[in-house]
Amino acid sequence: MSTPAKKSSLSVNSRNLLPAFFLLTYPSATLLIHGAGSALSIAAAVISLALLASPKSWTGLPPLQWDRVDIALCVAMACPFFAVLLGGVSHGTVVASTLDSPSRFFAAAPLFLVLRRCLPHLLAWSDLSFALAGLMSLGILLIAPRDWGFGRLSSTFLNPIHFGDIALVMGVLSILSLNWWRKDRLAVRIVKVAGLFAGLSASLITGSRGGWVAIPVVAAMILYLRSRGKSRKWNVLLPLAIVAILVGVYVFSPTARDRVGDLSSDLVQYTHGNKDTSLGIRLQLYEAAARIVASHPLLGLGGDGFRNSMQSFANSGLLTPVAAELGRGEAHNQMLAYMTDYGVIGGLAVLAVYVVPGALFWRRLAAPAGPASRAALMGLTFIVAFWIFGLTVETFDLKMTVSFYAMVIAILAAASAYADRNGVSVAHSGRQADRAAASAPRTPIQ
Repeated sequence: MSTPAKKSSLSVNSRNLLPAFFLLTYPSATLLIHGAGSALSIAAAVISLALLASPKSWTGLPPLQWDRVDIALCVAMACPFFAVLLGGVSHGTVVASTLDSPSRFFAAAPLFLVLRRCLPHLLAWSDLSFALAGLMSLGILLIAPRDWGFGRLSSTFLNPIHFGDIALVMGVLSILSLNWWRKDRLAVRIVKVAGLFAGLSASLITGSRGGWVAIPVVAAMILYLRSRGKSRKWNVLLPLAIVAILVGVYVFSPTARDRVGDLSSDLVQYTHGNKDTSLGIRLQLYEAAARIVASHPLLGLGGDGFRNSMQSFANSGLLTPVAAELGRGEAHNQMLAYMTDYGVIGGLAVLAVYVVPGALFWRRLAAPAGPASRAALMGLTFIVAFWIFGLTVETFDLKMTVSFYAMVIAILAAASAYADRNGVSVAHSGRQADRAAASAPRTPIQ
C-alpha cells in the first residue's frame, strides 16, 4: 500500500494564494513601491472585514474564539484614532487629515482577527518576508538611490531616517527568523543571515543614527530572553560576538564613525550657543513641546497644534528660526507629538500601541511550540525597536510607517497566538492516547 504524500508546510490552494502572497511580500512592497504599504493595508482591512462578515461555509475559517488579550490588542489599535477624534471635537475643529494616519492602526484589527484563525501552513508564508525586505532595502540603495542631501541616501519616496530604521529592524527580524517554522536548509539560512547584514548596511548608508541606539538595547533584550536555560558557554560567547560586531562596524565603517562624531560635535556646539545643529534643533523642539504639555495637559492644542505654535515660539526667542521651520514638519519625538496636540489622552493612546501588543508578545514567549514563541520574540523586538526610533523622530506621522507598524504587529500577533495550535492539539491528543494505552489491561502473550 502506497504512503500518502506529505503535505508541504508551505502548500497553498487557490483560496489562500492571495493571503500567502501578502504575507510573503508586504514588507518588501512597502519599501519598493510608493504607496504600497498604505494601499495594501487598506485592501487587507477591507477583505478581512468581508471575510469576518461572511458565513463559515464561504470562507472555510473556524469560528472566532475571543481571548481577552486579543480584545485588548484590537482596542489598543483603535485608541489613537479615537484620541485624535476626541481632541478635534473638544477643540471644536476636527482636522480630517489628522485622522488619516491613526486610522491605519485601526485597520490592522480585522486582519489580525482573520489571520489568527488561519492554519499554520498559511502563516508560515511570512517566514522569508523579513529577509527579503532586508535584502530589498540594500538593493534599492545600490541600484536606484536618491540623495536627500549631505550624502544621505534613501529611496525616492521615503526619507533616510524612516528608511534606515525600517531596514535595520527588518535585518534584525531576518536573523531572528532562523529556524522559525522548521529547521532551515542551508540556502534559507544564508538568505536570512544575508538579510541581517543587508538591513544593517542599508541603515549605515542612510546615516540614520537615531535608529542605531536600538541596536544595543534590542541585542541586550534578545540575549536575556534567549539565554534563559542556555549553557554558560553560550551566555559568554554570544555577548562577546555582539560586542565584536558593534566594534567592527565602528572601526571599519567611516559612515558610522562620522555620524557618532557628528553627535559629539553637536553636543559641544549646543553648550557653546550654536543651537542649529541636528541635536540642538531636537533639544529646542523638546523644550517647546514640554511647555505646551505643561500648559495644556489634558487635551493638548488640537490637530496640528504643535505645528501652528512654531511661529509664536520663534517670536518669543525660545526657538531659532531654523528650529521653528523644521518644527512645522514634526516634533521629532512620537510621544511628545501626540501629547502636544492631544494631551495626556493622546499620549496614553500612542503608548497603548506599544504596551498592549508588547504585553501580548511577552505573555506568549512561553508558548509550548517553537513557532509561536519565536513569533512573540520577533514581535517584542519589533515594538521595542520602533519605540526607540520614536524617541528622536515621529514614526507615525506618515501613513506608510503607521500602516507598516500595524500590519507587522497583526501578522506576528496572529503567528504568536495560533502558529502552534495544530502542534499543540496533536501533542495533547498523543498524550491522551499514551495515558489511555498505559491504563488499558494487558493481554498475555499467546
